[in-house]
Order: sequence, then C-alpha cells, then structure tokens
Amino acid sequence: MALQLVDYLQGSFSLIFVLISLFLGLKILFKYPKYKSRLYILVGLSWIGVANPYFPDAISFLMNILIQQSLAVEWYFIIGNCFIPLALLCWFIAYTDMTNKKNQKLIIFLTILYSGLFEFTRPFTVEFGLFITVYLVIIILILLITGIKFAQKSIRSEDRDVRLKGKLLRAAFITFSIAAVLDSLLGMIFGDPTDPLLAIMVVIVRILLIISAFEFYGGFILPRWIHAIFGK
Repeated sequence: MALQLVDYLQGSFSLIFVLISLFLGLKILFKYPKYKSRLYILVGLSWIGVANPYFPDAISFLMNILIQQSLAVEWYFIIGNCFIPLALLCWFIAYTDMTNKKNQKLIIFLTILYSGLFEFTRPFTVEFGLFITVYLVIIILILLITGIKFAQKSIRSEDRDVRLKGKLLRAAFITFSIAAVLDSLLGMIFGDPTDPLLAIMVVIVRILLIISAFEFYGGFILPRWIHAIFGK
C-alpha cells in the first residue's frame, strides 16, 4: 500500500523522536559511573520507556522504506507497549528515591500490581483499543502529576542552576503530556487520512515530543549549550 503524506510525516518524525530519545536516555543512563547514583540509570530508562509507544511507528516506517512492508498489527502492539510497565516502575523508584522514600515499597508494589493487571488482562480484553487508551491516559496523568511534583523540589532551591533544571523538567512533563494527549485524539478528530490539516498536526505533535525530550535531558543533565540558552 502506497504511503500517504501523513504516513511519511508521522513515520519520519516518529523515527527522529525515537532516535533522539534513545540517544538522550542513554546519555543520562551513562552518567551513572561519574555520579554513582542509580537515579541516572532509572531516569534514563524511564525516558526511553516513555518513548516506547512511538517505536512501532519508527520501525514500520523503516520497513516500508526498505522492504515495502508494514509491521504486523500484533507486533505493533507488543513492541509499542512492552516496555511501558518497566518505564513506569523505573520512574516511581526514581521518584520515591527523591521525594517519598518512606512509602517507596508500597508505591512500587501498587505500580507492579497495576502493570500486572495490564499485562494479564489485555489478552482477554475484547475492546483492546479502548483498554490500552485508558491505560495510557492514566499513565500520562501519573507522569504529569508526579513529574511536576518532582520538579517543584528543584524549583524551590536557592541554587540558580537547580531551579533551571526544575523548570526544564516541569516543562518537559507538561509538553510531553500535551503532545501525547493530542496524538491520541488525532485519529478521532480526523477521519480522512488525506486531510492536510492532519499532516500539519502530526508534525506539530512530533515536534512537541522532540522538544520535551530535550527539556527532560536538560532538566537532569543541564549541558552547557542548554544552560547558555536558558541560563540568563
């Protein structure tokens, strides 16, 4: 089947977002030897996991370009969702390490229970599309709420650079949540895949996702080039 303009845009920008997320997530993760803190491993894996739903788009796009075949539907859902529970678990361990160590075991238990229900329920769920949509929306809300709360601790710091990191983190979670929600609504809003407005919206959503990746990276690492842009 010939690809439409929106397919090229969605696939190419998804690939860019996935590659950037993998690169930045691994850069955060590989800070562990320097700082000897598991926070960097957990946060790096968390962001790679957050980008997980966009892996199938990227893979399917490459397959179409190289071998003129699309990713099978079952593999699309498996690849797009298999790392989400792990990402959620890594994030909550990192989050409770920094903000709520006392209740860490309970929160992690509830996270595993919630993820386990998702893993075991989905093969028997008739309305798979609705089920996975509700599951992902709940995760987006969880990430948004905990992410902003996590960032607020840094924003209240007396250190100027730490405050900047907090603001970038807060922006990352807000930007990603807006993009993810918009992305989930595009299919319902635009019934015609040839609608030029759909192509524009796909590009906007993917650009927001890419921006959120750099904001997240800056919030944890704050490299010199990001500091030079926002430090003033």
